[in-house]
Amino acid sequence: MKHLQFMQRLENNKNFFRTLSMENFNKSVWNRLYNDGEHVATELEAILPGCRRWVAIYKAKPEHPLLPWKRPEYKYSILYFELKQELIDEYFSEEDKQRQRTFYVDNEDELFAILHEQGVDLSSFTYPWKCDYPL
Repeated sequence: MKHLQFMQRLENNKNFFRTLSMENFNKSVWNRLYNDGEHVATELEAILPGCRRWVAIYKAKPEHPLLPWKRPEYKYSILYFELKQELIDEYFSEEDKQRQRTFYVDNEDELFAILHEQGVDLSSFTYPWKCDYPL
């Protein structure tokens, strides 16, 4: 039911999200994601004490024919997670990531809508190394 309501709001506000988002996204960062297919990220305020928090956007890459699993069809994935400060410069595993959420979206309108609903400032997205993104 929540997904249906979200999709209805998205359909009603499609042009609003597209205009709002394209104006706020840094053009060179957007080109990295859209044209080059490379991920972009931003650091957000952490919710858990002693942690740092990021959100990253990945563009789907073509599947390799030898992979043993089939991943869902999508155009972009949005990954949120927190990581304890002391683990950032060390090796960490998937289990070390906290408050992890992943969204899969089919187009730019859905991408911008989810980021807007999550309160993410699109102008803050940058190259991963500029925000110490650990992945």
